[in-house]
Amino acid sequence: MKKLEFELQPLRVPSDWTITINNLYEIELTPETAHWFSSSVLLGGARQSTGYCFDSRVEPEGDPKGEFVVEFLTIKYDRKGEPIGDSAKTLEIFRTTCKKKYIEKIEQYMREN
Repeated sequence: MKKLEFELQPLRVPSDWTITINNLYEIELTPETAHWFSSSVLLGGARQSTGYCFDSRVEPEGDPKGEFVVEFLTIKYDRKGEPIGDSAKTLEIFRTTCKKKYIEKIEQYMREN
């Protein structure tokens, strides 16, 4: 297996949270690394027991001058654990150009919810 050029971004994930998507690497967003930030979702997570979740990306996608955007949501699940259609509600949208603040905000959200 080929070793990646960069490691995954360290993240503190509390119990009961699941990271559902992880395309976030331990590098800064620069013109030379912008292609590493071109995924439609960089990092996503959910806590099914409470219905809290988040998705994050860079907007514009892969733009070295773009912003880290995190959408914090709640979603309802049926008895089988499947998301109920149209139940997602946005609680907050957070934007920053600072990767450190982006990670801190996600970690805070998971700790508090």
